[in-house]
Amino acid sequence: MTESEPEQQNGLVTCRAGLERVIADELKELAIEVTRIGTRAVFFRTDRAGVYRANMGLRSALSVLLPIRRFNARNYDMLYFQSRKTFWHKMFSVDRTVRIDVNGGSSQLRNTQYVVHRVKDGIVDTFRKLCEGKRPSIDKRDPDVHVVVHLDGPRVTLCLDTSGVPLFKRGYRVEHGEAPLKEDLAAGILALSGWDGRMPLCDPMCGAGTFLFEGWMRATRRAPNLERRFAFESLFSYDPATHAAEQEALRSGIIDPPTGFELFGCERAPAAVRVMERIHREHFPEAPLRVEEMDFRALQTPPVGCFAVTNPPYGRRLGGGRSPDGDADSRGDLNRLYRDLGCHLRRIRQDGGSAAVLSAWEDAARTIGLEPTRRFTLYNGAIRCDLLCFS
Repeated sequence: MTESEPEQQNGLVTCRAGLERVIADELKELAIEVTRIGTRAVFFRTDRAGVYRANMGLRSALSVLLPIRRFNARNYDMLYFQSRKTFWHKMFSVDRTVRIDVNGGSSQLRNTQYVVHRVKDGIVDTFRKLCEGKRPSIDKRDPDVHVVVHLDGPRVTLCLDTSGVPLFKRGYRVEHGEAPLKEDLAAGILALSGWDGRMPLCDPMCGAGTFLFEGWMRATRRAPNLERRFAFESLFSYDPATHAAEQEALRSGIIDPPTGFELFGCERAPAAVRVMERIHREHFPEAPLRVEEMDFRALQTPPVGCFAVTNPPYGRRLGGGRSPDGDADSRGDLNRLYRDLGCHLRRIRQDGGSAAVLSAWEDAARTIGLEPTRRFTLYNGAIRCDLLCFS
């Protein structure tokens, strides 16, 4: 194979359930071939530059994995033997730290901790034999190399996670409020909502502004992870020149927002407003952000012709059911909040705007009082939610 014909490789992008089609579209926008759409995963084929580009440019993804070995393992000894046969020493150096995680499931390999233990033994013993008795260390918190073991019954796939730290960790949000919306989910919601990046974006209950900052990057076509480190930088195959070239190509694709574009948020919690102001100042100083420290119900005139997107309280804690927790008073408060939100969104629509609401409350659409034009099922952590789009 010549230098003009870079080696192609198969990989997969992991994501939250419901965002698979969004990921497929994002890969295509990055000129990466999509080969199959699975459940919480989208499979692709690309070259080394495409792997770097995917890590920097994907908005709604969790990680970019490269399968390195597939085999059947009916027991833990076979798992160790096959892991031991993998040429780990040709992928990364012995002084790199390693973390191993397991996903999927197998009736033969039910103990995930022992799966981690046997794969770790295989990696360590490979290095000991071929690197003069030396072995890499395990680091569960901040590893250089991340190995993912995918179980599908007796079928085992060993993968290198080229991302390392999950891709939703952009680096701009360190502080946050209770039960925050992750960046990848916010980006996926904006994609599904139909917002085209041209209408002003507003969030009547914006918290620390995740929707607004993700919207700014989408509107200006800014790759969300241009500046952070990735696990692929710890591999022998890492090519700094190719990485820099892809980084510069993505940076050159940034555009100015449309004339009159604005980000507008309402938030009544002073601590959340302070966090949002810090993020704006330190990471997105050029973004046209306007924030009102108030309850959205006290707002006299919402922005004209805007797209409203919000994640209102569900009335329950993470991990609970679809109905609100608490006593009759708290349920009444939730009803009033959603009715008032419906009135607010009707005003926005009357002024030529549109809206999208993410909620786990099963009565959200009825109480808002608007008929959704589209509805998607998504998951905020373990919580099943509905994304209600009112165009």
